[in-house]
Amino acid sequence: MKTDPRTAADAFVKLFPKSEEDLRVSFQAEQDEEIIFSQLRFAEQIFPHHGIMLCPISHMRSKYVSINCESIFGHSYAELSSMGLEDFFSHCHPNDLPHVQQCLGFIKGVAPYEPAHYRFVTYYRFKNSNGEYLHLQDEKLSIKTSHNTYIHLMLFKRAADLEKFHHVKMDIYKNTGGNFINVYTYMPRQQENTITARQNDIINLIAKGFTNQEIADQLHVSVYTVKNHKQILFKRTNVRNSIELANYMRRERLRPNEPSNLRPGNF
Repeated sequence: MKTDPRTAADAFVKLFPKSEEDLRVSFQAEQDEEIIFSQLRFAEQIFPHHGIMLCPISHMRSKYVSINCESIFGHSYAELSSMGLEDFFSHCHPNDLPHVQQCLGFIKGVAPYEPAHYRFVTYYRFKNSNGEYLHLQDEKLSIKTSHNTYIHLMLFKRAADLEKFHHVKMDIYKNTGGNFINVYTYMPRQQENTITARQNDIINLIAKGFTNQEIADQLHVSVYTVKNHKQILFKRTNVRNSIELANYMRRERLRPNEPSNLRPGNF
């Protein structure tokens, strides 16, 4: 049964605050348009190859879409500028939307945190005006002003061929010594990520450094069976090779739900 994109998008949008009063937290969003657009011009100089949007949740009274979003999203500037949240998320791939929602829930779960110290990069598919799905990187970052308020931006770009993915994921970067370092990759729970007992055996042998032939000998199967299982595992866990697969499963087994340093209150 297919998910209706509009219905799913409506449900997704209900997660967001409905008024500015709901957004009154320790880290206040800047609402002065002169300050906001001054920082947006600065952001365009720093990120010339990204499409830039102003977060419509934190800045309800202002709207901004950079002109180069046209080439990134495959929609006209006028269409993008007129999109509400429901319109935007209705273009998200229906299989990806629930997992993008999980990413948002993860971010909300670790708040409060110093917004300017973190960046969240989510990978998902978005439908262009021709009905084709593009692989996007959606980066959320915040700029702290001299008034101790924050401007919340979304930076978009197409995923390069080597960065294309099978499932939604979110990379989390932390400002460490002036550089943003990838401190964690969040993988939303997905039904198709179920690992069979045989695949688990293969993962354990991969982690021990065994070759495909050695794994086949250990499990008394053909090397082609091992290769097929590995390709399925790569897709299910959104990794590209055996080393990434072993690292991914090691992270999964170390955490009961999420890593302790990323639980609420620990940012």
